[in-house]
Amino acid sequence: MSAKPHSVIPPWSSDEGARWYDRSIDWSARLGREIPILTDVFGPPAAGGLLDAGCGTGHQAAALARLGYRVVGADANESMLSVARQIASMENANVRLVRAAYAELCQTVGDGFDGVYCLGNSLAAAGSREGVRAAVEQFAKCLRPGGKLFIQVLNFERMRKEIPCVQGPRVSSVEGREYVSVRQFHFVEDWVQVSNITVWSDNGWHQRSHAGRLYPVTPDELRTWCHDAGIRCAHTWGGYAREAFAIDTSIDFVFVGSRS
Repeated sequence: MSAKPHSVIPPWSSDEGARWYDRSIDWSARLGREIPILTDVFGPPAAGGLLDAGCGTGHQAAALARLGYRVVGADANESMLSVARQIASMENANVRLVRAAYAELCQTVGDGFDGVYCLGNSLAAAGSREGVRAAVEQFAKCLRPGGKLFIQVLNFERMRKEIPCVQGPRVSSVEGREYVSVRQFHFVEDWVQVSNITVWSDNGWHQRSHAGRLYPVTPDELRTWCHDAGIRCAHTWGGYAREAFAIDTSIDFVFVGSRS
């Protein structure tokens, strides 16, 4: 198998890039894992609504809106939001979509939310220790007293021990064509370069690559920063099945807490 030439592009820097992100994920399977636990943690829809912090292309926000929640989706990437608007329209979901970086969330979307969630390892995309800590502080400020916070990040502590560290393959089907994606993580001092490669067959093999920078937030850091921001920890899990978190084996780290 030989692949046609490809280019390395900044992650999701265009509408085309955002669409490529969208087609690299099996959304049916992912929403099947995420939505049941989110609705259980947040409870029935209430007046304060939910904030999807780092909403990306907005699938979770649209799914929750269709269940009756008032949802605000915020993302710093206008290209992601452009795709999110299309998805919300196609699904007839009433979602307010706002362009906002983590550091300016509360100023942009306000406070008093019943719940804030940040999924898909989006928190790590803040890119630095200071950026992640500031994001957590903003999440807390957006919550009403007693409001719930739900964060999912990768278990970077386990990943550091894997050389090379590769996740996947992930297979998604779009308009009858299968796309196969793998991600490689390269740890450099206090940050991580993540490279995503997607391949598909259409009159020959094609591939598309992009790379980005993440901050490998640890469970201890996340617990500490949530505590410092006034978030009381209720649960820590190793995934959406609510299994116990194990630093050496868990794929994910899930934090659930509430604002005191």
